[in-house]
Amino acid sequence: MTIKIADLDKNIKAKIIADREKDYGDYQHNFIMLAEMFTLVLANNLKKRIKPHQVGHIMMALKLYRSTRGYKADNYHDMGIYNNMAFELHKKEVAKKDK
Repeated sequence: MTIKIADLDKNIKAKIIADREKDYGDYQHNFIMLAEMFTLVLANNLKKRIKPHQVGHIMMALKLYRSTRGYKADNYHDMGIYNNMAFELHKKEVAKKDK
């Protein structure tokens, strides 16, 4: 049986997400809560509330910055995972608006 690289990558990311959810809970709920917290912390600097998918953007920025400080594979894996999470949350938000 041959495993495609894309399938392997998808399986690895799914495993990482499942492991992290055991420790930290559902990422969608966490991103909603973090969006509220970031909005509170940045309230004086914002014109609008931070949306859950933007939390993914912030987390990717953090991981991207960390990757410039030295190589750590985890930063690159996490960046890809946060990208997928932000994509799903943003897609869900757009679909809700289209109804």
